[in-house]
Amino acid sequence: MLSSTEFSRYQKQLAIPEWDEAKQLLLKQAHVMIVGAGGLGVSVIPYLAAAGVGHLTLIDHDVVELSNLGRQTIYREDQIGQSKVLLAKDFVEALNPHVQVDAMTEKFSMANYQLVQTVDLVVDCTDNFDTRYLINDACVKFGKAFVYAAIHTWEGQLAVCNAHGTGPTYRCLFPDEPSAGEIPTCNEAGVLGFLPGMMGLMQAKEALFYLAGMSSPAQNHLLRWDVRSMRMHQFRMERTLDAAERIFPVKAWVPVELDAVDAADAISQGDIQFVLDVREPFEWEEAQIAGSICMSMNQLQIDLIPRDVPGLVVCHHGMRSMFVVKHLRQLGFENLINLAGGIDAWSREVDDSIPRY
Repeated sequence: MLSSTEFSRYQKQLAIPEWDEAKQLLLKQAHVMIVGAGGLGVSVIPYLAAAGVGHLTLIDHDVVELSNLGRQTIYREDQIGQSKVLLAKDFVEALNPHVQVDAMTEKFSMANYQLVQTVDLVVDCTDNFDTRYLINDACVKFGKAFVYAAIHTWEGQLAVCNAHGTGPTYRCLFPDEPSAGEIPTCNEAGVLGFLPGMMGLMQAKEALFYLAGMSSPAQNHLLRWDVRSMRMHQFRMERTLDAAERIFPVKAWVPVELDAVDAADAISQGDIQFVLDVREPFEWEEAQIAGSICMSMNQLQIDLIPRDVPGLVVCHHGMRSMFVVKHLRQLGFENLINLAGGIDAWSREVDDSIPRY
């Protein structure tokens, strides 16, 4: 039952003829996992909490950075360096004390994906393909739906994948995970903050409809929104016959990667003997690791890259360099290691005298 305080809190939505106390109780009893508390998540989290979803589990290992604040509007400049999910938990508890919030300051991974079986719905607010495909596979395994959204410059995509455990999955639409570096991140391609904000609001809408048992085109279509033309296009999705068998594929290639601190230690100990920076020359001039070789990924000079000694490959955030490592391994370079997080992580974790951009 709803308390008198809850009736007062939700009176505006309860006044809608199609939205009654029974639907509100469905929200109150629901448990939603939100993976990612960044540009998409900061819209999803407040609106699900404000609408009365009774239990939220928030997962994100990241902290607030200055460059987040143009689009992640529940955080403040004086909170830079603090955990996003812990701040989001505080935000929700101040907004609606009727909502139970669990905050997990870790990455969604093979170590914790089984938590999906305890929730009613997952909302994918991530910005990387490894996590998105893992969300898909976990939801298919446990018969859960997840609300997907993604953005690229001026466009957004939206779908409810694996709806009711029988709908089309993310792998039905995009069967294979793209190689690292094939598709740029927001950091690489750029973004105006309103776009993830609006796509997050659409995710919140789809989550509320799904939890309340209401149908939506997004439950069997991919919706593509173009912000410049203000047009939404729908593409029919069909579930493949082998959708349940395609989850958790064995990856053919596992990259060798070090975080910034471990990479710095390896260089100092002589275990890494050269640094190959595959950013553009103007980026290298802006910020560089001392002694690094600048060779942009589009103009690699294969004959000048050492084959027989270990080398560290660097870019801005670790995406382009990962692509280069994979490409060069196919050409016989077996001693290359990717710098996770790129020069940006190096600046944050190893040498703060290197400018961030």
